[in-house]
Amino acid sequence: MVIIHSVFRRELRLAPDMVRAVPDGDTTRSGVVAEHLTDLLDLLHHHHEGEDQLLWPKLRERAAEFTDLFDSMDADHGSIGSSIDAVQSALRDWAGTADRAHGDRLADALDALLPPLVDHLDREEERILPLVDELLTPQEWGELGARGFGLLPPQKAMIVLGQMAEDTPEENWDVFFSHLPEPVQQAYTTIGAPAYLDYVGTVRG
Repeated sequence: MVIIHSVFRRELRLAPDMVRAVPDGDTTRSGVVAEHLTDLLDLLHHHHEGEDQLLWPKLRERAAEFTDLFDSMDADHGSIGSSIDAVQSALRDWAGTADRAHGDRLADALDALLPPLVDHLDREEERILPLVDELLTPQEWGELGARGFGLLPPQKAMIVLGQMAEDTPEENWDVFFSHLPEPVQQAYTTIGAPAYLDYVGTVRG
């Protein structure tokens, strides 16, 4: 979870400036950035949806004394979801036109999304992960990640792995990577990692 959270923090921190840097009317460039942001927001949505389905019910059942904490995390998902909707609305208006005014609205919506999201992710790591360690089995925890990757087409899954690897300390990445199925490890090493370098070069210009 910490690794995927780092992806959301980094990419959404970079996103407003990426949007603002697109020249007015440059629909080729806005299309590239828009696809990147669409995939990122979809990933964030699926991440929260997976927690809603597979994490919170188990924790509520096994740690009823933390109901207020779980209620606040649920409320975060609702408010963050509304912020994501605002970003996606602005993104649709901007993607096909690269209109400067629409781009400013999109960048502002991205700016507004980041602080509450980072606060939520921080509290999740500080308050929820210790409960996960105590109350969930490794198999139950693994179901959450498997669900997330299972929703991604193979090519996009390779990009997400590249995003996860980018800022992760090598020793932590090695531990995570060792738990991936061997075919996935081979695909990422031979295809995914080089593809991610090309992807970053295109998206970040």
